[in-house]
Amino acid sequence: MIPHLIAIRDFATDYFNLDPDRVTQLVGAGSDREYFRLLFVGRPVIGTWSENVRENEAFFYLSSRLHEAGVNVPVVLAIDEGRTLYLQEDCGSYDALSLLADLKFDSQRPLLSRIVKELADIHLKASPGIDYLRCYPSPVFGFNDVLFDLHYFERYFLLRVDLAYDHSALRRDFEQIALQVLNCHFVGFMYRDFQTRNILVRDDEIFFIDFQGGRRGPCIYDLISLIYQAKLGLDDSSRRELFDIYAGQIVENSEFSNDDLLRDLSVMLPVRLLQVLGAYGRRGLVEKKPHFIGSISPAIDNLNNLTAMDGFQAEFPELNRILKQIIQDKSRILCQIQD
Repeated sequence: MIPHLIAIRDFATDYFNLDPDRVTQLVGAGSDREYFRLLFVGRPVIGTWSENVRENEAFFYLSSRLHEAGVNVPVVLAIDEGRTLYLQEDCGSYDALSLLADLKFDSQRPLLSRIVKELADIHLKASPGIDYLRCYPSPVFGFNDVLFDLHYFERYFLLRVDLAYDHSALRRDFEQIALQVLNCHFVGFMYRDFQTRNILVRDDEIFFIDFQGGRRGPCIYDLISLIYQAKLGLDDSSRRELFDIYAGQIVENSEFSNDDLLRDLSVMLPVRLLQVLGAYGRRGLVEKKPHFIGSISPAIDNLNNLTAMDGFQAEFPELNRILKQIIQDKSRILCQIQD
């Protein structure tokens, strides 16, 4: 951390021709990037270090394209020659999760409604202008990407909670899900991790961060990422209200129908919910990060949304059996985590 802090400070000093008044490391979440807030005569700037140059390049490109499309994203101010250090606009300290967590939906509704409308705008306005060949790690969220996410769940969660299952049968279910994803209707710029920790609020304006994994894919994945975020605690009625806001905007401005979007949602829901549980397993069970450990319980509760879906058991019998077992064994799994 110290070498990167010094490198960021020196780089920023050269760029502004001024020493920063203060440099503070920001708490990271689910990535290996390091973030620092630098203060220059009252102006805050974010300095970032990451050795993943390809991912950095995707962020630089997408930041530029989204900004040109009118989306509030951090503007990249300067990039070092090695492409591992960069300065970006500071979009504030308050993420939407901190503003929404533990509130009733009546209090959440105004901000969530604004976020959903802006998400629809991103999908409608930004998608056509993006060169997906410049996305990372792949240009399209395709068959292999889906399988990667599903096996991520298997590797980092399922294999660590002591459940017996048929590996071959589960693989067949995963492949069936991946095939269905290829037939989704509304496809465009898929933000990839559109959840409230990646949405900042500053001076009543909404800003979007951490979109470097975005690529072409089913747009409904992003809405699912938001309205099924475990720590928001939304019920079915609240989710449907937000879906209707989003769908109304998409249907009015595209050739897709409400039924198209509902079918896309049913296809993409298991992909997102299982990927998230895999991420919580890796960051919580393996890396012992408190935020992710605390998210496992509501993420398990979310699995009820899959087992209750019409036709889910018939289409994905082994996965359905596994998910029901996880739900049934929730207390044991949580005790195992605490140990």
